[in-house]
Amino acid sequence: MSATKKLHPDEKIKADKFGGQMFKVGATAGAVLLGISIALGANKGDHWRHFLHAYLTAWSFVFSICVGSLFFVIVHHLARAKWGIVLRRQAEFITGAFPLVAILGLVFLIPVLAGSEQLYFWNVHQLHDPNHPLHHHMHNKLGWLDPVFFAGRYAFFFAVYIVMSTWFRKQSLASDTEGDNGRAEKQRVWSGLAVLIYSLTTVFAVMDFFMTLQPMWFSTIYSVNYFSGAMLATYCTLALMSMAIQRSGRLQHSITVEHYHDIGKYMFGWTFFWIYTGFSQFMLQWYGNMPEETVWYTYRLFGGWQIVSILVLVGHWAFPYTALVTRWTKRILPLLAFFAVWQLVFHYIDLYWNIMPNQTWTMEAGWNRGPLQGDPEMYKVGFHFMDLTLLFALIGLWLAGVGRSMKGNLVPVNDPTLGACLGFENY
Repeated sequence: MSATKKLHPDEKIKADKFGGQMFKVGATAGAVLLGISIALGANKGDHWRHFLHAYLTAWSFVFSICVGSLFFVIVHHLARAKWGIVLRRQAEFITGAFPLVAILGLVFLIPVLAGSEQLYFWNVHQLHDPNHPLHHHMHNKLGWLDPVFFAGRYAFFFAVYIVMSTWFRKQSLASDTEGDNGRAEKQRVWSGLAVLIYSLTTVFAVMDFFMTLQPMWFSTIYSVNYFSGAMLATYCTLALMSMAIQRSGRLQHSITVEHYHDIGKYMFGWTFFWIYTGFSQFMLQWYGNMPEETVWYTYRLFGGWQIVSILVLVGHWAFPYTALVTRWTKRILPLLAFFAVWQLVFHYIDLYWNIMPNQTWTMEAGWNRGPLQGDPEMYKVGFHFMDLTLLFALIGLWLAGVGRSMKGNLVPVNDPTLGACLGFENY
């Protein structure tokens, strides 16, 4: 860390109309694309199964960035980090979209409560029949996977996320107008407890929302792998959002190539952690050779999903990991922007690879056996244009949520360590 600096006297630090423009553009585009997606889903004639799975995939994308941004805020306080103070306010604004993301999740939650059998296999009524061939696997799990209990946990998870993110954001914004008055230290003290609550909440939320799509498969590291992808997506988003803010004439002097360099380092680090957790899960389950564990990979390594598996390995890890090793991909901003967009695209493909194979269900002798059953060759990618319209619809609505919370200063002007952040340099 080098010497401290003060905010440049000509620096534009107010969000002003920037957030309002994000809200208008995002809300309009999101509403139009969501309408198109609903029309496409209605015409597909599969009782909304593809729509619900594609919606959950797109929703998981925006949810992951909110989850990653909240961790960015908490861990910055916990570690007394200085380098990212000029980025922290952006992460605080992103967590302001949590209430909207919770509302958007009702699109798949309400059908579950209404008894829909198209998204979560554990909601199929046949599973309660003792004669069902999978009843002995499922009957002890159906208490935890009760739709009303599931909805209660959904509400609890988002209550935790919203309360924590609102408290840290309000403390940060209050310091702009009322001075720090010990707020930085107060947030640091509470961040220790917050990170524990955050970790437990995220583990159980990811298990509930995504891992239970195949309720007979389990992995103790699945949530960690999702979290690593979420953190990678968060740093990519912060890089692109910072560039967009600077193109609007704001924070021209506060965010420097040194801060982008550190964002690039974290993109590299989380790319490594993502493959580390992903390979750990694969290696332990494949080597263990237990059918109830290897089944998850059998339907992704053979059949129609094999090409996507290769694409995720090369595109999400091998190519960006190799390229981000160098100093220059982190300091030449067009290159950093390219890799930020690239990793966000492959983050979505990774989520697609995780969720969409579960939409193919097998019927046998009149019994619904759910996903990942039968011949792997039956499992096709089945990409539909609706997948893209839903993705951009959810991104648009998420941008509207972020823009709505983007008010006031774009940096915490009274943070005690802001000067150190402004003078930050890499050596």
